[in-house]
Amino acid sequence: MKRDSDRDSMKSIRPHEFFRALKQEPASRIAHIKLPLHRDLWTLETALLITAIRLVDARRIFEFGTFFGSTTLNLALNSPEDAEVFTLDLPPERALASVASGNDTSVATERLERAKLDFEGLECSSKIRQLIGNSREFDFSPFTQSIDLVFIDGGHDRETVKSDTKNAFRMVRRSAPAFIFWHDYRNPAHPENTSFLDELSRDRELTHIEDTLLVFLSF
Repeated sequence: MKRDSDRDSMKSIRPHEFFRALKQEPASRIAHIKLPLHRDLWTLETALLITAIRLVDARRIFEFGTFFGSTTLNLALNSPEDAEVFTLDLPPERALASVASGNDTSVATERLERAKLDFEGLECSSKIRQLIGNSREFDFSPFTQSIDLVFIDGGHDRETVKSDTKNAFRMVRRSAPAFIFWHDYRNPAHPENTSFLDELSRDRELTHIEDTLLVFLSF
């Protein structure tokens, strides 16, 4: 593990280092994913999240930002049969009025025009619990210290990602291995997201996975 040269406090690893932590035979390392479309996570990022699910045997997963439901679908496809995947997003009709940054506005516009979410009508959707609301106002108390994996990919302005991170720390399970993942680190469209994570890494052992927009914290 090394530190990024231009951000001394943020550690980084190569993707293969993360995959190597999964001690499974080749026949058990098979995953099922939806091939990416515009704005979906990269295939490498999806594979890393699937690996994280297996590393902590995640049975309760919380996602900030449903968007088209592509990541939600992949989380459901690759989690245990008794898993629950909670995904929180603004109602499409409120999204345009609520987002704080210009890039998130274009994302909200695309969501408003989308007829249905990627997981609708599929068998694995029985694992998925859709939650509607503004993450800065939502009541997270029912999830306190009960979540095995949190994925933060909602609003990318500083105040929203700060609030989502605060709530993720409250929700994540401390009595067993668990992960928090953040997306869009070093995405030039979301500089506030990146600067917040760089600052957070001075106090927390955050790790950036190279060749991706993912940062994680393990417990």
